[in-house]
Amino acid sequence: MNSNDLTKHLPEGVSWMRAAVSSIPIVGSALDHLLFDKSDAIRLRNLEAALAAISEQVKNTDQAKIDKEWFETEEALAAFKVMADKVSYEPDKQKVEAMGRIIATCGNTEHSKDAKKLSVVEHLSKLSGVQIKLLAAVSRTAAKAKKISGGDIEQTPTAIWISDIITTLRSGPTFWPGTMKVDEELEILESYNTVRRIQLLGPSEPGYLVTSIGKLAASYVRTAGL
Repeated sequence: MNSNDLTKHLPEGVSWMRAAVSSIPIVGSALDHLLFDKSDAIRLRNLEAALAAISEQVKNTDQAKIDKEWFETEEALAAFKVMADKVSYEPDKQKVEAMGRIIATCGNTEHSKDAKKLSVVEHLSKLSGVQIKLLAAVSRTAAKAKKISGGDIEQTPTAIWISDIITTLRSGPTFWPGTMKVDEELEILESYNTVRRIQLLGPSEPGYLVTSIGKLAASYVRTAGL
């Protein structure tokens, strides 16, 4: 029997995969439907939403601030590719819209010559929609000096204090569903090197600084109006 005869008896790729998925106990049928029937529709829906956000952002931007030439560059193609990869199966609709608006912002004259924009897009793509807007809130909260004493040692650090961040958030608008656990969300931002918690003497409320990449990313988020 030659190799051509053998291939006749091998299962076709997708059919074999569907059979394997369907055989998973309890959830196999639902997972099969999701992977092989719904996934393309989800991808197209998310890409349409991202493109609609780009269109809306460009439409609402002063034409004098749009660098049309940037949208013809390889960098623009790379930025769109990152966006498409990140939003295709993204369940966070707020993030899908935010990423579209940020991509449009890359072509704003304020950012179009920035050589770091792809790093910014990659960085923001790791965050949720809520975390992107939280970064904007943190970045517009003023840092303040505060005297802290610990025994016979005293320090006066300048930081963005969590109480001031909460005040900024309460001033609105609300962009999170239910109750946001601010300390947990800030911890996630810290894990991505977006903010940095400062070391303090003794018990004190947490204080943060926005990192260099965090400041750069926040500038794009602000330009996008997020």
